[in-house]
Amino acid sequence: MMMAESKKSYERFINRDLSWLQFNARVLQEAKDPSVPLIERLRFLGIFSNNLDEFFKVRYATIKRIVEAGKLGRNELGGMAAKELQEQITQTVISQQQLSLDILGSIEKELGKEGIHIINEHQITEDQSVFITDYFLREVSPALVTIILTGLENFPALKDSAAYLAVRMVLSDAKEGLEKEHDQVNYALIEIPKVIDRFVVLPEQNGQKYIILLDDLIRHCLGIIFSIFSYKEISAYMIKITRDAELDIDSDLSRSFLEKISKSVARRSSGDPVRFVYDRDIDPEMLTFLMEKMNIESTDSVIPGGRYHNRRDYMKFPSLGRQDLLYEIKVPLRIKGLSFEGSLLAKIAKKDYLLHAPYQSFRYVVKFLREAALDPQVQSIKITIYRLAEVSHIASSLINAAKNGKDVVVQIELRARFDEVANIHYAEQMQEEGVRMIFGVKGLKVHCKACVI
Repeated sequence: MMMAESKKSYERFINRDLSWLQFNARVLQEAKDPSVPLIERLRFLGIFSNNLDEFFKVRYATIKRIVEAGKLGRNELGGMAAKELQEQITQTVISQQQLSLDILGSIEKELGKEGIHIINEHQITEDQSVFITDYFLREVSPALVTIILTGLENFPALKDSAAYLAVRMVLSDAKEGLEKEHDQVNYALIEIPKVIDRFVVLPEQNGQKYIILLDDLIRHCLGIIFSIFSYKEISAYMIKITRDAELDIDSDLSRSFLEKISKSVARRSSGDPVRFVYDRDIDPEMLTFLMEKMNIESTDSVIPGGRYHNRRDYMKFPSLGRQDLLYEIKVPLRIKGLSFEGSLLAKIAKKDYLLHAPYQSFRYVVKFLREAALDPQVQSIKITIYRLAEVSHIASSLINAAKNGKDVVVQIELRARFDEVANIHYAEQMQEEGVRMIFGVKGLKVHCKACVI
């Protein structure tokens, strides 16, 4: 009776992870919505893909660990068995991925009506081929990492969330006029370089704009890359692996929390695979070869996808000067009656002001801290920080204050998801400059934003 009652109470709630996938489905709805500007719809597809990457790195990775430990995990997962949840997630994601491909196809058709064409390597003209080859030799070729897999003793460790072209070459088998009984097949991997824009804008033709993805640009130039091989057939299929990115904090008391977080973040590059996405048109023998070499197991989420992966790059789809296909740019407002000229602290002493970011300029906060760093009457600055930008004016202001003899205390959350590297960098820098640092509260994340001067 009690067991039935317990199960009943579990069924009252929606599973956290399946609920999160439904949230991400609502991001897809924005990409599908015809009232959203066209290029913004592409960027919503990018947000959807980026969200999914982070979900697999953390949430799915946790579920996978429970399965591999041989546990049901009902208490940790809201009553659902980990294995069952794993299967539901995989099926949901496959369905969502297919929907995202359908949406992408419809957006590309609409872009075509607007004179913007995303073309592949089979659709380029002779003039475009000349431009692409020149661009490849100048910009792409020096940045390529290409590995011949056939005969390689140790399979290379694929980078987390990097996109690769898996190349299949059928070598020419004619030798002295004789045919071999079986074709020899060579496999190779090309890492798509992240330092080059994914979308290459080609010269306009008759007022029409053309874009080719870097993947297809490389496909067009496979003959240049593998010119030393004599082959009769060559093809390339995109693959991507997502690794476990959950932080493991060890219990070594001799090491600081900062050191432990740094070490755990560094281990992400060699985390276990939790998702393998591949082009559904890939050669079956090649797929088997890759999965065996990468130790992709049944507990990993193996997802057949389209021709292109890493669609998070669509968040940076070029605007092409078409402001009519983008959201109107909103310039942050100034606070009424609060000028950037003169002392901000003196003005605040007379009257309170409410700042509503991002609708109002965040520059007020930076000026607030910079002025406090110089003011002789300021004795201390205490602040909580969750995320810091790659170039942080907040951090530089706090260092400036410490150099001016202020007592600066910073509580920084080192475990801010996927911003750990920036936070660690600035935490070490501030610590070296005399800022007193507090690194989190055990068992909790400090997400609040508070500053006392």
